[in-house]
Amino acid sequence: MENMTQEYEARKLSVVGEEILAQINHRTEGLRARREGVLEARRLMYKATHVVRDFDDVALLTLYAQEVSATEAAYGETGKELARLTRILDTPYFARLDFVEEGYGDREEIYIGRHSLFDEKNQTFHVYDWRAPISSLYYDYGVGRASFAVPVKECPRIHGEILLKRQYQIEKGKLIYFFDSDLAVEDDILRKELSKVSDAKIKTIIHSIQHEQNKAIRAEAESVLVFGPAGSGKTSVGLHRLAYLLYRHRETLSSGRVRIFSPNAIFASYIEGIIPDLGEDDVAHLDFAGLIEARSAKPFKDGYELIDHISHSPPEDPRRAWLARKYSPAFLAHLENTVRSHTPSFAEDVYFYRDKICDKARLADLYADRTTASTLAGKTARVLDYLHQCFAEYYKSNKKAITAFFESISGDDLTDEEARQRFEEERNIVVADLRNRLSPKPQKLYEKALKTWPDKASMQYIHESLRAEALCFEDALALLYVSILTGRTPPDKSVKHILLDEAQDCCPLQHRILQKLYPASHFTVLADVNQALYPDINIQKNEDIAALYPKAQIIPLTKSYRSTYEISRFAKSVLVDVSPGDADASLYMRHGEEPEIIQAPDPVQKIHEILHQLPGEYKTIGILLSDTQKARALHRQMRTSPYDHAKPIQLIDSPENRFAPGIMVMAVPFAKGLEFDAVLCPEYGQIGGRLLYLICTRALHRLYLLDTGGKG
Repeated sequence: MENMTQEYEARKLSVVGEEILAQINHRTEGLRARREGVLEARRLMYKATHVVRDFDDVALLTLYAQEVSATEAAYGETGKELARLTRILDTPYFARLDFVEEGYGDREEIYIGRHSLFDEKNQTFHVYDWRAPISSLYYDYGVGRASFAVPVKECPRIHGEILLKRQYQIEKGKLIYFFDSDLAVEDDILRKELSKVSDAKIKTIIHSIQHEQNKAIRAEAESVLVFGPAGSGKTSVGLHRLAYLLYRHRETLSSGRVRIFSPNAIFASYIEGIIPDLGEDDVAHLDFAGLIEARSAKPFKDGYELIDHISHSPPEDPRRAWLARKYSPAFLAHLENTVRSHTPSFAEDVYFYRDKICDKARLADLYADRTTASTLAGKTARVLDYLHQCFAEYYKSNKKAITAFFESISGDDLTDEEARQRFEEERNIVVADLRNRLSPKPQKLYEKALKTWPDKASMQYIHESLRAEALCFEDALALLYVSILTGRTPPDKSVKHILLDEAQDCCPLQHRILQKLYPASHFTVLADVNQALYPDINIQKNEDIAALYPKAQIIPLTKSYRSTYEISRFAKSVLVDVSPGDADASLYMRHGEEPEIIQAPDPVQKIHEILHQLPGEYKTIGILLSDTQKARALHRQMRTSPYDHAKPIQLIDSPENRFAPGIMVMAVPFAKGLEFDAVLCPEYGQIGGRLLYLICTRALHRLYLLDTGGKG
């Protein structure tokens, strides 16, 4: 019986492999033909429309351009499909379910893989995409009664029974082994995946997605908040959710309408390529520094400079004292009210020289609030639209007089077009002046909000900070927000979904900026408040994040998978303020070495000794310190030390650095979201709480804690 099963599965894999090769060959030929078609269409367009002589030539050019565009689009799609087929040739599928739908007697064999493989000749699926509705059975159920959701209103769930659940290990098109299981996802498969070394890139988890992760990935809510401890797979879940949404809503959602907000370029380099690896076009990565830079004429300090300032300044420092105000919900409401309540002066009627264009009372009436939802940007647009209309009507009724007027000034005869251009120049001057009064520069409104804040402490600091050569990050953020509120920075309604990682590190102002700048977007928000290191600027409670997204579905992840059980248990023990949602978080039972606490009077020597002892297959090793100054100092010591170091040691001290295989010295804030085969903490005994927790939870397999004092 076992041999028959082995033969059946080998034959199935062979059939699937042959189908993939056949489709690759077919599409390769199609790609070749389409390439020739593109070149021929371009050649004909150039030949037929090399010289455009009249309207008919323009019409012909348009037709040729449309044909070339359609041909090139088809060429691109064929290329993408060919890439998908090539990608699944090595491992066409990783699981099989035998399912009998309720009310039907047929037993259906469902093979699940990275991408679907459809046999057009026989109109059957050889393999189902892991994102297909029926594939959710693999992640949610073992053998027995089961059901899955389908996008059909009349019958939202399909019920039935799983008769067989089988998992495969296939490499380079060869069946290595398979086994049957009655569990949702067999522990051996997951444990094997988690035991692999890191290659400085996040991996897809399609063959080991857990039930609670699958719930978050496939959630039908428009916006989702995913809370979970370090190592629970939040980032992977968020990225796989994007791929799922692009698959599920491909008629209305495309990669070009999705954004990933990353903490920095280091993290962006860690996750780059995973969306294409999941079969979708890549998604643009953004961060707040990039948002500000694209819209600010003045240089500014980044958020990591702010973190360093907090780390090395006393609480009474003026900047820190104002941070508590600027980042508070109360000041945010005060800032919004300052913008909303701005009332410009309508002291004069609007004239074109001696002729009145419109009445000041009418402008004031138009600017007045129409509803409680009226915004400064909306009120400004209403007034300016009316002003443009008044100028247009005036020009239409006085065209000849206007031409004669400008001729009398210039002493030249003017064509109608020349007179119109001069009229529009005069009109634009009037409109620009009124726009500036209706919507003042963001800095003026921001300064007004600061001056009218009840607590007047440290106003001298405020004055100096706003006029410094480079703005502080918190001020640059506030100015961006005011610019959005006034309409000077228009909203981007083309973006339909945003993935926001490390959401606890964003202050309420940053969350509000995203919501206002992308008003048509839904959100997938990932957070772990136990990694909120800086109370001055981070959000410390899950409920405070949830309050910013009142309509979002909250999905908790409770189990930590990244580290070994021993490392995870130790990391959990250092937290003295575990949030209630994580208090009962279970630890995955992948056993390894206990964390080593090492007495290290000479930490540089001890670090080199540890580096020499680590297994050669470890590709990523992190030496993590509490701040950038200490990371730079240790890196200098290691580079100039007499101890032998065979491998280069890289310093990560800027958010623009990239995450790459090797030995890295970096400050903890730059390590957010990353993982290393081994982590060394040279400050054990000097740091604790959430800072130590974050360092410990970066380690996959080994954790070394160096005590340079007397703590053992």
